[in-house]
Amino acid sequence: MEIHSAARRLMVVLSRRSILHLLLRCHLLILFLQSADGTANSSAGRSGSLSLDALAKAKKALQLKKELSGKLKRLPADPQFSPSINMLPGTCSGLNVPQRPAKAPVLCLDAQGREIDEHGNVISMTKPSNLSTLKVNINKQKKDAFQIIKPGLESLAKSTVHFDERMGINPTKLLRPKRPGFQFIEEGKLSRQAELQRIKNQFGEAQAKELKVKQAHLAEAKVEADMNPKLIEIAPGGRPPKQKQKEEIPDIEPWDSKILISATYEDISLEKLNMDKITIYVQHPEPLEPPAKPMTPPPQPLKLTNNEQKKYRTQRRLATEKDRQEMIRQGLLEPPDPKVKMSNLMKVLGAQATQDPTRMEMEIRAAAAEREQAHVDRNTARKLTPSERRKKKERKLFGDPNDTLDCTVCVYRIRDLSHRRFKVDVNARDNRLTGAAVITDGVSVVVVEGRKQSIKRYNQLMMNRIDWAAAAVGGKDNAADEPDRQVNSCALVWRGSVVKPAFPRWFGVRKCLSEAAAKKLFVDAKVAHYWDLAVNFSEDSSC
Repeated sequence: MEIHSAARRLMVVLSRRSILHLLLRCHLLILFLQSADGTANSSAGRSGSLSLDALAKAKKALQLKKELSGKLKRLPADPQFSPSINMLPGTCSGLNVPQRPAKAPVLCLDAQGREIDEHGNVISMTKPSNLSTLKVNINKQKKDAFQIIKPGLESLAKSTVHFDERMGINPTKLLRPKRPGFQFIEEGKLSRQAELQRIKNQFGEAQAKELKVKQAHLAEAKVEADMNPKLIEIAPGGRPPKQKQKEEIPDIEPWDSKILISATYEDISLEKLNMDKITIYVQHPEPLEPPAKPMTPPPQPLKLTNNEQKKYRTQRRLATEKDRQEMIRQGLLEPPDPKVKMSNLMKVLGAQATQDPTRMEMEIRAAAAEREQAHVDRNTARKLTPSERRKKKERKLFGDPNDTLDCTVCVYRIRDLSHRRFKVDVNARDNRLTGAAVITDGVSVVVVEGRKQSIKRYNQLMMNRIDWAAAAVGGKDNAADEPDRQVNSCALVWRGSVVKPAFPRWFGVRKCLSEAAAKKLFVDAKVAHYWDLAVNFSEDSSC
């Protein structure tokens, strides 16, 4: 057994075929040397010397012996077995070369189909683990081994101080649910449900069921009429749609269950209330709009003409005066003092005026002066201060400054603006308009933004007050002399209302060397379409 184990250790280092071949060659050389020694002794008497061939073979055998011993010395040392060249055949007969088995191995199986050895033990048939080095297989193994660990929401929520179990919040539902797919609703389904609900509320559940059956029959008849006869009918099947389970109406509301000891509203008294739950804190519910259509707005009052307004004003004053006279007649108001003047002195006072006319005249003049002073005081009280007068005038000229929705835009196209640029610039500043005016070799564009009153005055300037034909170089006479030359003109390209002005201020009149530089001013204000409208505008198409 020891020799066999040593041979196995030796065959691990050298292959089986090479070691057998080497051992056979050594055995043959040793036998040859033994035979050569015997023949040499027998022929000593005859020749007395070895032949040259025998010496060459002996040297070759010794060289092979040295090489084999050197290879065996390089093997790892084993205390149980230390091979040497002396263990070769002829010098050491202990080393047995393993031979092939005489019979082929027999496959033995048990009742369950497992492979067993000669002693009845089950032979394990475990396959080696997949040691693939491909990147795809490595990534797949990592993905299979990776596990998504969901956070422990229940323990995390209950561990905090602010968690209230009475709120009925399920912590496991805090994760985002899976997004549902599209659920298509057939046409008319919601209207039919609303009609059923209305009939159920008005006539009862029995009438609603009858209407539901009738609608089902009508739907079937419509489907049969619209069915294509070339289609093949498929048996109904598939999974029925999931219907959300409706919540039952509780006998008592959850916010009242904490206060009421009994679970009903039948008998409510102070003895059956849990007073510990009632605190000083008041919970105000969020006000909600009623689920109904909004009311229609009231009708707008009619616009009255000037004559109608004067007539209603007179009638209103007469009615007020009649009411005052009726209250004086009933004694609810004191009658006013008579308005005595020097012209009606004798008519009003009569005999009193003749008794002391000087005193009466002084009293009448004092009363008249008092009335006049009261009139002056009332006018002074109604008079506006200088700042209020200024604001009123500005509001009349430029409109209400608080009205942010009043913003009108006008875009003008002028062939030559070089000779009227001062009027265009000064009037835009005086009317408090925003925008810009651009002059190029081919065309000039003016864009103004402001309130209706200011835009109305500026439009009057641009379209009527300025004579653009006389503003050209040389005036009308030159234009008449040169019929091929185009007459200078101004055209309103576009006018409309916008939400807010695009230009923060009036940029004045600017002269640009190219159309690209002129357009850049409008591009920076995000109104490049104003320039495109003006450049592409044709006076023939506007007519």
